[in-house]
Amino acid sequence: MNEFEPAPANAKLWRYTIACALLGTLTLGLWLRWSLGETWDLTRDLSRLQHAHAHLGYFGLLFPLAWLGWRPSGVQPFGPGALLCYALCTTLTCLGVAFFGYGPVTIMGSALIAAFLIWSSLGLFLGGHQADDPLVVVPWGVLVSLLCVLPIIMSLRSDNIPLAHDFASTFLAGILLLVIIPSAMAGRRLTVGPWPILFTTGLLGALFLGVVEHTIARIGLFAYAVLMITLTRSSKLEMHTRITWGVIATGLGLIALGVLPNTRTVALGTIHFLILGPVLATLAPLWLERSPPPWMWWLGHASWGAMSAALLAQEFIQSPWTWTIAITGGAATVIWWALALTYPWSERAPDNLAKSAARG
Repeated sequence: MNEFEPAPANAKLWRYTIACALLGTLTLGLWLRWSLGETWDLTRDLSRLQHAHAHLGYFGLLFPLAWLGWRPSGVQPFGPGALLCYALCTTLTCLGVAFFGYGPVTIMGSALIAAFLIWSSLGLFLGGHQADDPLVVVPWGVLVSLLCVLPIIMSLRSDNIPLAHDFASTFLAGILLLVIIPSAMAGRRLTVGPWPILFTTGLLGALFLGVVEHTIARIGLFAYAVLMITLTRSSKLEMHTRITWGVIATGLGLIALGVLPNTRTVALGTIHFLILGPVLATLAPLWLERSPPPWMWWLGHASWGAMSAALLAQEFIQSPWTWTIAITGGAATVIWWALALTYPWSERAPDNLAKSAARG
């Protein structure tokens, strides 16, 4: 049994919930890539499907994984009833935005999701934490990110679409830099330094990637990238995971330095690799019954790495080959995770990864 998994009474529920959200997000993403590549026509509005894809990935997949990342620090995730209620809210929100846009169903579902996020993070304020515990950042990250919601709504109502997009970018970047990444580090008992530094650099980085392209915010993003480099030296992570953290740290640093432009296309490629690469690889032992062997992970990183690189390359190259590579990499990613969730190695004896991380 994986030492990171939840209590045996609801371990399968967590595993199935996360697996469904993961496969649903990947399948919807592949459909979008295929449709944008003009392989077949979409039957629904493109922007609505893109928002549904983002909602399912962030709220259906990443937050449940983040909650499991809190468990090694003694913070218990939701019980089965609350988890099912959260999954239902997420499902209704994704269906609502896909079929009706940001109508009453989507707004109600989003409000309930926000309530779950705040409720779950309140417990982190109460526990005692070390000065270098990344979990201290998480509740503040949730609150800071949710503060972007009102400006998004107000910008949309005033038809200031660019400003709404900028606040949305800060909202999504804040979730990744201040909630998901610190939760992943906590799940494997990793640290990159005092939490005020992690929070400050993450906040400045999220602002730079969205609404504030100021020099100070740029420096903050670069400093955050430097902090991520320290993860490449951790003996608690596998070699393939450490290398993917190095790739992300390099990418964020290049964006901060202006070598890579801070555009939606570059952000799209970076976010896809961040989530599919280091985040999922770091969190895998927390929910997978048995993590795939290293050679399998290398194949996976090559798959979503090719897809992410092709998405990023579209900022510089207008070629049908970028769509072909993105579609091929996306299809390989879906197949990889389908195999990772079902192949017989899930029944083999566990390796020493979970034990070494738990001892750390």
